[in-house]
Amino acid sequence: VKYPFTSVTGRSKQRFHHSSFFGGKAVAAAGIFLTDENGYLTRLYPHSGHYRPGEADMQRMLFHLHHNGIDLRTFEMDTQQILHVTRHNPNDTKKKKIQSLHMKSGNYVANFLGHKARFISNGVFSQIHLLRKANVTKVSEALEQIHNSGACTNKIGHRMYSSAGQ
Repeated sequence: VKYPFTSVTGRSKQRFHHSSFFGGKAVAAAGIFLTDENGYLTRLYPHSGHYRPGEADMQRMLFHLHHNGIDLRTFEMDTQQILHVTRHNPNDTKKKKIQSLHMKSGNYVANFLGHKARFISNGVFSQIHLLRKANVTKVSEALEQIHNSGACTNKIGHRMYSSAGQ
């Protein structure tokens, strides 16, 4: 699906930046969209000088693109903010964002963000944090702690995992 990006003057541009279109006003997501000569989205950089789009903003934007017929497999997106990729050099200088790109397909990013949101809402990361703090040395001890906490139950209340020997 061709996604026409145009400026407020109506002239097509291959590079479109949100602030030029909205004049610095509030936006739901921000970044740079790069298109090929036919207007098809090829790269998406969720970078902005003043606005830091969060994961929920990026997820919403990817949903919007998908909902409007854009195949998320057909373009790449920079994930350095999502995956917390460092921009520091060994000599302790900071690289520019464009020098430390970490490109993944839009589909990968949408799936990653969706799974992460689900893990957060289901308390998976909280359980991992508790296990890191627990005084266990064996996997079976960790599984026993999870089992006893009741954290891993399905919607019906049945345990999804059991520790060894039970």
